[in-house]
Order: sequence, then structure tokens, then C-alpha cells
Amino acid sequence: MAKVTEEQIIDEIRKANVVKDVDALENDKSLSEQGVDSLDFSSLLFNIEEKFGVVIPDEDIDELQTITQITTYVNAKN
Repeated sequence: MAKVTEEQIIDEIRKANVVKDVDALENDKSLSEQGVDSLDFSSLLFNIEEKFGVVIPDEDIDELQTITQITTYVNAKN
């Protein structure tokens, strides 16, 4: 499978409608600091699992706080 890009993760954030200004997101800043609450974050991860065909176990969620971390994780799972 082709490598997932940070832009593809941002597109999923845009589709999930969990932040007001997607274009202002910083790839290396935690999503919670950028206004994504825990319920929206869970929904976002579910969407990412579905879109990219990965399973994200609960014990891995704490390490997935930034767009960069999510991108790296998804690529490692594919």
C-alpha cells in the first residue's frame, strides 16, 4: 500500500469536522491542544482505521497525539 501522507490525515480531520480551522493545524502539536476533544478524537481514529485499513488498539492511542505521529503509526501498520 502507498505511504499515507500528513495531508491525507488532515483530509480525514477535515471530513470529521472536529476543528474549526483545519488549515491552521500544526502537524507536530497535539490535536487536543488544537481543539480536538476526546470524543471527536476517538471518532477521528475510527475513521482513520476504516479509511486506511489499520487497527489501532486502545493501548496505542496515547502515542497518537499529533498528525505526524498518526501518519507514522499508520504507515508502520501498512
